[in-house]
Amino acid sequence: MIPGSLGEGVFEWNVRGGLQQLKGHCRRYFWLWIAYQTVKGVTTTTLVWVPLVIWWFER
Repeated sequence: MIPGSLGEGVFEWNVRGGLQQLKGHCRRYFWLWIAYQTVKGVTTTTLVWVPLVIWWFER
């Protein structure tokens, strides 16, 4: 069977189970998202804004 497939062709829609899965994903990936945003912010500040500010004040 292919990982992530629906099983043996039977699809059950379970709202409560779906919400529990969503909560689990949110908890699992929250800190990963925070770390990504931190790295992205530091990189953007270092590579874009600092050189622009230096260039602006040296004019």
